[in-house]
Amino acid sequence: MKSTVFLVSATLALSTMVSLPAHSYGQLGHRIVGEIAQHNLTTSTQEQINALTNGESLAQMSTWADEIRSDPKWSHASPWHYITLEDDDSWSTVERSADGDIITGLEKYEKVMVSPTATQQEKWQALAFYVHFVGDIHQPLHVSSAADRGGNTVKLKWFGNDTNLHSVWDSKLIEHQKLSYTEFAKFIGRVSKEDVKKWQGKSYYEWASESRSMRYATYELETNRDGQPDLRFQYVFDHTPTAELRLQQAGFRLAEKLNEIFSK
Repeated sequence: MKSTVFLVSATLALSTMVSLPAHSYGQLGHRIVGEIAQHNLTTSTQEQINALTNGESLAQMSTWADEIRSDPKWSHASPWHYITLEDDDSWSTVERSADGDIITGLEKYEKVMVSPTATQQEKWQALAFYVHFVGDIHQPLHVSSAADRGGNTVKLKWFGNDTNLHSVWDSKLIEHQKLSYTEFAKFIGRVSKEDVKKWQGKSYYEWASESRSMRYATYELETNRDGQPDLRFQYVFDHTPTAELRLQQAGFRLAEKLNEIFSK
């Protein structure tokens, strides 16, 4: 059975944050996004990225932003992995963080990639962050109210084991399929031209608004006989389509944006 729990969400970060600690999609999720994007790059974009990365794939570099989370010199980038948007906020009224947010990060690194004065290392880092942030902004708990620290304080069980809601959406829903990132990307990478066209041409703000609209359903928690949240097959059945949709959208949109960026 289910019970609707009113809570709020946030984050996905490359390091432990003071008020909003989290991790991002998880290695599998980010690699799926990168792999889908890789197969939808133009030849010119692929050649330019290969030259920049020495042949490293988008899937490979997609997890770098998490791998450096223990490096103090990158601590300032932690707030760029999420954005706080309350239920009654609009983009004209929301109070943006002075330390930046995920949209700040996407805008910043898009500019670095096309900058004529940026070094190759700076452009590589910009690309790595950008690939990662495109994945993050499509995770529904990434655009949130600040009250529950991105679902981290929503304690529950996943098939009887203790965890939290944030972890479920970071990785457990995806890992439940028992697929490698290449298998997963192949399974969900076949998308109609009509759907791809509908997903394209949208702004970072529209991506974020989509995530906020989807986050409410993540709190419809399956419960056990004691009324305690214990997510099992019903939750998987209900929410796997959303998780897969956001991975698909992130992958195709990442390719779209990189094709634009590397054509400038």
